[in-house]
Amino acid sequence: MAVFYAVEQGINLQKDGERLVVKKEGRVLKTIHFHNLEQVILMGRICISPAVIATLLKRRIDTVFLTKTGKYLGRLASLIGKNIELRLTQFERIKDPQFRLTITKAIVKGKIENQQMLLRRINRKGLGLEDVILKLRGMAKRVEKEDDIEVLRGIEGIASRLYFSAYAAGFGKGVEFKGRERRPPKDPVNSLLSLGYTFLFSNVFSIINMVGLDPYLGCYHTVDYGRPSLALDLMEEWRPVIVDALVLSVFNLKVLNEEDFTESEDGLFLSQDALRKFIVQFERKMGERVTHPFRETKIRYRSYIEAQVRSFVHVLRDEDTYKAAVFR
Repeated sequence: MAVFYAVEQGINLQKDGERLVVKKEGRVLKTIHFHNLEQVILMGRICISPAVIATLLKRRIDTVFLTKTGKYLGRLASLIGKNIELRLTQFERIKDPQFRLTITKAIVKGKIENQQMLLRRINRKGLGLEDVILKLRGMAKRVEKEDDIEVLRGIEGIASRLYFSAYAAGFGKGVEFKGRERRPPKDPVNSLLSLGYTFLFSNVFSIINMVGLDPYLGCYHTVDYGRPSLALDLMEEWRPVIVDALVLSVFNLKVLNEEDFTESEDGLFLSQDALRKFIVQFERKMGERVTHPFRETKIRYRSYIEAQVRSFVHVLRDEDTYKAAVFR
């Protein structure tokens, strides 16, 4: 199953039998069989026919709308999952403060441990990051002892600032990164981090919908109007593993450089050709195989994320405890 990114401005998506046809100015650029599609991501000024919309909805192909610079706008909503009993279980369990606390601890601890993992890899070059790694280790241990979600949010925030201060050491000469800035991204590294997190979020949100959970009711991120708290919760442990690691490699391997970015009043963003390159790298990363601790074979990151979401379903049913995906 494939993810199709529509990034070229002004293209038209039309339906021809069982195929999605991509056209521009009457010329066919690409055709894809609908049965091969898992997700469609539309970035910017993309025209989509009513027949395509109907087919995407009927086949429940997740369809995401982003601005051309990668800001999330929304998605096509087909029929929500029919497993109302699962959603009722989700609502009931997440009402329980102790349940929310237990899940929050696992999420925060897992994210911090994966931040340690990436810094240890960066520090193989002997960059003197041992002190930061030790501090993060101490914070991960502190998480186990806390019983207040607000305190845990504070620990996660401090750990992330500390982590990104050391993360900068992983880039080669010519790449400047002074810390995480989200709105707007003012440097190439922040721009790619934001875009990568948007792509990751879209994947997690889609999987949550697929298994029948409500993406708007989570444990760690506060529940607010329009905030997909559960999707944000379950993507946390993957940020360092997938996006942060990918952004490092993209710059260090010279796949992209500062000349691939254009500046606007909204921040710094990839040019269209560079965006295509980054999408290729992101999909390659999602397709990498890694060892799952409870399976004999290696699985792709995208499959591992799905396994984690399904694990959360078992936790809701009180069949298991939630264990974040932690890498060494």
